[in-house]
Amino acid sequence: MSRAPEVVGILLAGGASSRFPGGKLEARIPAALAERYGRPELADRQIIEASRIAMLEAVGSAILLGLEPLDRRPHEGPAAALGDLLNGDTLAALPDATRVLVAAGDAPFAPSALLGLMAAAPGALVIALDQPLPFAADLGALRAVATAGELPRLRDLAAALGARPLDPRLVERLDPLGGALADIDTPEDLAR
Repeated sequence: MSRAPEVVGILLAGGASSRFPGGKLEARIPAALAERYGRPELADRQIIEASRIAMLEAVGSAILLGLEPLDRRPHEGPAAALGDLLNGDTLAALPDATRVLVAAGDAPFAPSALLGLMAAAPGALVIALDQPLPFAADLGALRAVATAGELPRLRDLAAALGARPLDPRLVERLDPLGGALADIDTPEDLAR
């Protein structure tokens, strides 16, 4: 009997946060916002900590890309940092069948059931074709895209991977409040 492939969760958290003075990942989640998304236990936690909790619940691992010395090219964008991770030593020993789930560090309300489904399902997946994060793919497919040249921008990565969107009815059922796509880019997003 073959065992299921290992799953690696990656949170992209290395942006410049230019639209959020003081750094959005360090900001705390207001209780009302945590309640709105049905996650009262996330109230008063830092955004990145809440995102990490969601990833750990979904797949049991979380590499914080950009908060550790994995991001060798700061301010070149998340695709460059992801490319460095894929071509570096951290994932080198993992087999191509390893599932990789990539999510935004500023989207703390992604339901773990939805992320877990993406991690378990075969092939390259996105929630919707016009949404680059979260996405899931086999490590081998990601390596192939990364070694073909510079990793494309995240919004073009789905096409490069041949990613298919999840059935919208399934997304609606597992994520009725749209938490997987609710990222926090500005202080107004957090205050809403």
